[in-house]
Amino acid sequence: MELKINSAIKSQTKVSYAIESAGPLPYDIDCGEGINIVMIPRGVETAFDGLTSKMLCAYPHSVDIKDSIIDYWKDYTALNYKQIVLCDGSISGLYLINRLFLEPGDRVLGYVPQFSEYETDVKMHGCTFDGVPLRAENNYKFSPVDMLAALRPEHKLIYLDNPNNPTGQVIPLKEIEALLQAAQELGTAVVVDEAYGDYMPRQNAAANLFAKYDNLIIVKTFSKGFGLAGLRAGYLLLPEQLSPYMGNITNPYCMSELSRSIAAKIIRDAAFLPDLQEKTAALKHLLLTHSWKHISIAETAESTSICLLTHSNPAVDLAGEFAKRRILVISGNDFYTIGKNSARFRIPSAEDMPKVLAALEEIDAID
Repeated sequence: MELKINSAIKSQTKVSYAIESAGPLPYDIDCGEGINIVMIPRGVETAFDGLTSKMLCAYPHSVDIKDSIIDYWKDYTALNYKQIVLCDGSISGLYLINRLFLEPGDRVLGYVPQFSEYETDVKMHGCTFDGVPLRAENNYKFSPVDMLAALRPEHKLIYLDNPNNPTGQVIPLKEIEALLQAAQELGTAVVVDEAYGDYMPRQNAAANLFAKYDNLIIVKTFSKGFGLAGLRAGYLLLPEQLSPYMGNITNPYCMSELSRSIAAKIIRDAAFLPDLQEKTAALKHLLLTHSWKHISIAETAESTSICLLTHSNPAVDLAGEFAKRRILVISGNDFYTIGKNSARFRIPSAEDMPKVLAALEEIDAID
């Protein structure tokens, strides 16, 4: 019997680089998953001190995490509880946004490559994702001119990840604002996904524009810079006018009481992030300043933990070559518009960097 599932979902094949395994994974060094292994927050260990088994008995009700979020952003924007939506990591927040806005036949504007699971989810709503390509001849640098030229009244949403995944480049705040202004005139919401946002200065965060634009939605997570991917904790900042509608579809018990307690304490360590950015930049500098023959590196920021590597030979399976050397990277095939000779590379630990550079030199020697 063929069951009557959603035709938009049935027609898609999800692009995902998530890993699920019952046993040891076939690599020794992880340069793939978007986690922080360079430096963990100083307060991680003590953040677990207050956890008790009683937290597991009741549904999560604590608002300490919202208080901490409000305090974290107080020098950049004033927030209240209604503007904060808790979610199980940023991906769940993106799913909520699409459910809130999208109906079959709608169009979403974005650029490519960027976080591929978002684009796939748009298509699973029976909608069209209009991706403005980052140009290889411009080293994949983001172009606000190209984005503005592609914007149409029929676009219900604009999706931007900043920093970009996979290149790690940071889009300047003034370019985000130019898109917000144009979109506001069309009644179009702009989603700024800052999953890797903790790797850039808070002065460039979209929160600086939050009070100024009522069409801005910001997506945040504790999985990347804060090093808490296993916690499954994230949040949305959205205009208060959307709060009752989001309340119609959100799970009021998102984020367990354990996750709320830990995240509320970790986010208070604001001084940790500049140190993380400095340490990441020092490691990434070794990669960026190396003399490569066949490997090129797309536009990127030194402080972000990821970058896009491309081998000049399109027949080279870059992720496969890393895998032969027991190093995990994310294949370009997992992103729209780039191929197997590209890979998203996440900066390894200082201990592993010499081995990774040696492997890269071997791969770079392939003609």
